Amino acid sequence: MANNANQESHALYGAVVVRLMDRVMLCKTPDLPTGGFTIPGTAWADLVSRCSAPHFRTSAFLSVTADRDPTQEVTLSYHLMTDDALGYGVIGAKAVGRREGHAALDELAALFKKMFVEPPSKLNPKLVDVFVRPARDLMVRHSSGAAAGAADNKVTKVKLAVDEVKNMALDNVERVIQRGQRIDDIVQATDDLQFQAEGFQRNSRDLRNQMWWSSMKGRIMLAGAVSFMLMLFYFTFFAGNGSSKKTTTTTQAPSSAPA
Repeated sequence: MANNANQESHALYGAVVVRLMDRVMLCKTPDLPTGGFTIPGTAWADLVSRCSAPHFRTSAFLSVTADRDPTQEVTLSYHLMTDDALGYGVIGAKAVGRREGHAALDELAALFKKMFVEPPSKLNPKLVDVFVRPARDLMVRHSSGAAAGAADNKVTKVKLAVDEVKNMALDNVERVIQRGQRIDDIVQATDDLQFQAEGFQRNSRDLRNQMWWSSMKGRIMLAGAVSFMLMLFYFTFFAGNGSSKKTTTTTQAPSSAPA
């Protein structure tokens, strides 16, 4: 019974405001009438623990036990959103969809920022206690509005669904563009690496040619020095000896005349 009634209801049963940097629960609205079940403190603690990253939105389901029959589970929905420094969460009936839940969260966040202009680091649960009543009134108003308009909001749901699909398509297009930009960056980096490799090859070839020419100059100079030494050795020992022999053989002592 409780489960069936919960599935048909669009009620919001409570809300929390959490500071992200230390996950302190600044405010929790008293639980609204649920009709056959109680939301345990562990469910709210789990909601607080999920408020960890900034600029985050999510919706999911959780289960609690019925008051009359502990073996019977009641499925509820929870919705979370965070901004730069604060997180907001609501727990509602299973029939409360993502659009309804996050519409309530957006209004809850706007109301909180309107009432508290101080930096979140300076807020504390005692100071924020005055927010409990406005937040509870907001939950009641959204629950009443959802129940009254549940039968005639099909067109609105279709429009919201179209908007959501459009937003998803735009997100996909942005991701494709980002991937294309990344591919362009990779191609540019590849071209740069190829240009650097070609420059390295040219420098290596020039260096190799310089080293070869330096080696050849060394060899030529060594060969010239050896040739010079050989020629010097030849002219010193062989050409000099030949001139001495010719001089020795052609010179004769004068003969004396007979007395």
